[in-house]
Amino acid sequence: MSVFVLDKDNNRKDEVLSLIEICKSSSMIMGGELRKAHYQLGEIISTQIMSASNSNSYAVLILMRAGLCYGSGIADKLEELGASVTIIFINDDTISSEDLDMLSDKEIIIVDAVINSGKSVFTLLNQLPENGNNSVKLATTVIPNSSVCLFDGLKLFTVRTSENQYKGAKVNKISDGKGPDTGDRLFNTY
Repeated sequence: MSVFVLDKDNNRKDEVLSLIEICKSSSMIMGGELRKAHYQLGEIISTQIMSASNSNSYAVLILMRAGLCYGSGIADKLEELGASVTIIFINDDTISSEDLDMLSDKEIIIVDAVINSGKSVFTLLNQLPENGNNSVKLATTVIPNSSVCLFDGLKLFTVRTSENQYKGAKVNKISDGKGPDTGDRLFNTY
């Protein structure tokens, strides 16, 4: 397993740490400021994704809704760096047959804002064709330390790992193992 945690010792350290604080469930920051932070973290981590790649052609599979801003930041920066990028929006953890056809000979990046149990990711992985030409990477803003081991054999790019693991719910504060759903925070839909 290869886990790439965003390098916070680079020349953008203060910026990255500030963006991480905005993204934490405990910050209770919602809406535009949170969307912008996710987008910027996606831009920053995309350089690590590209440097660990053998390709210049990507299919970015963005899990809706929570992965939208982070995935858009990744895709836009990869294009800015000269890559060819196909963006595929994933609803209900299903890849359409038309979208599957677009994956040929591309490195696949599955993007979600938060990966907890990995259920959505594994559902997508099971739909991908067995094709030696495709390389699959995962990108998330945060994953619990206890879930990292679930992704043996895959390249996992994350902004951070966490000791915490909350089940996203329609709550305004962290309590009883539940925390504010990231999608709800991003789009003010409590």
